[in-house]
Amino acid sequence: MENLNFKTIFVKKSKLINKDIIPTKEVQRIMSWKDIIWLWLGMAAQMGVFLLGASFVGKLTFFESLLAILLGNLGAAIILSLIGDIGIEHGINFPTYIRAPFGYYGSYIPMIIRSIAGICWFGIQTYFAATAIDLIIKHFFKFSNVPLWFLIFGIIQIIITAKGIKWINWVENIAAPALLILCFYVIYVLVSKSSLNYIINYPVTQKLPFWSAVTINLSYWSTVSINIPDFSRFMKNINGSKKFFTRNFHSLIGQVIGAPLGMVIFASVGIISHIVTGYGNPVEAIYTTLPTAFLIIIGLTIVILAQLSTNIAANLFAPGNILNSIFSPKIDFSKGVIIAGSFGLLTFPWILINFFLTYLPTVGALLSPVAGIMLSDYYLIRKRRLSIKDLFSFGEYKYLKGYNPAAIIAYLIAIIFGLRFLKYSWLISLPISLIAYYLIMKFYILKKYKQEEIDNNSQEIFLGSSENIEYKIEIEN
Repeated sequence: MENLNFKTIFVKKSKLINKDIIPTKEVQRIMSWKDIIWLWLGMAAQMGVFLLGASFVGKLTFFESLLAILLGNLGAAIILSLIGDIGIEHGINFPTYIRAPFGYYGSYIPMIIRSIAGICWFGIQTYFAATAIDLIIKHFFKFSNVPLWFLIFGIIQIIITAKGIKWINWVENIAAPALLILCFYVIYVLVSKSSLNYIINYPVTQKLPFWSAVTINLSYWSTVSINIPDFSRFMKNINGSKKFFTRNFHSLIGQVIGAPLGMVIFASVGIISHIVTGYGNPVEAIYTTLPTAFLIIIGLTIVILAQLSTNIAANLFAPGNILNSIFSPKIDFSKGVIIAGSFGLLTFPWILINFFLTYLPTVGALLSPVAGIMLSDYYLIRKRRLSIKDLFSFGEYKYLKGYNPAAIIAYLIAIIFGLRFLKYSWLISLPISLIAYYLIMKFYILKKYKQEEIDNNSQEIFLGSSENIEYKIEIEN
């Protein structure tokens, strides 16, 4: 970004601000569209995605499955790009921004639910990796202890994530290419063992509604879709452009390509392996598919790398930020990661796996309303303008004793409808929360609780990067 102006904001020292959540500087924006594609390929190359693909076998045709995966993840990529503008424009993360629509204390509700979802996912992915490690150890040493590997691998992931975004970016850039090569080879071996015609025409015995499958795919990234500002605040910005598509060039290209492409490729492995081998568990499928002991070890090692690349980016990074935000200054980002990871190791992932197609839309019902409220607040209510000072000090986002009734009511209404129509939770909950929040804010809350960035149309004061402005936070004692 050229010719930067610095907007100095004086904020009193409080629990609302610390060094880990202040707006990112231009020098910290290190992620290009290539990094974002690798990030998504690394996050999509995981056992959960393989299992997702396998779960559609016998419920949808091969091409219906791929189309549902593609449409669901294109939709998710669009939501991710829209919400990601928060981080690109203002350099702030999800826990900081969510104070604007929910209020200082109301923000704890979506943050805690997001943390719980991430912690559960962390347990699931770590369990898959532990089973892969166990197969390798058992092959060489005839020793089996999945709980031990579960604990050790969990600790390794916690340490890497606590190191921050540079370590995460480095792991993703190594993991994604290796995972792509493995998956294409596994697909080749599987098709060679069977026939492409048999795979394509595998019979449907228990029909799953197509749009339900699309909803499940939308729900898969419902966790990341709301906290994408945690990553986008580190994405490069094209010369602070005022034009959305120019400003979000790296974000749009990286996410619209990376998320759908990664999901289609890696879910295909789950679909094909389940049809050919009969195994829904992808670790078992890889173990029985690869022809030699050497290739089995390589394959399972890359599986372990897949869980590492996913967990550190999608399932530990966000809870670390959230715990840091809620319990600052006692808990910084690193401590937040350690706490979140520790709780993740206390989950029972082997139980969640058995209810996979129910678990995903339930997560969607709980988190998609947050995405709807964020979109409504950022684009329709505030027109992308934010009072950064008030995000970091108790000011206009106080509403009713720290809670915004508009967000709470819209959230509860959307959850009720989402759980009632669980198969289509995301498709129903997001628009309901978006509309309900807008109407309550417009016709009640804004008349009672004034918001300066809405009453004052100033771009210079309330916009950041697209005005070539970098925030400079001065913390006063």
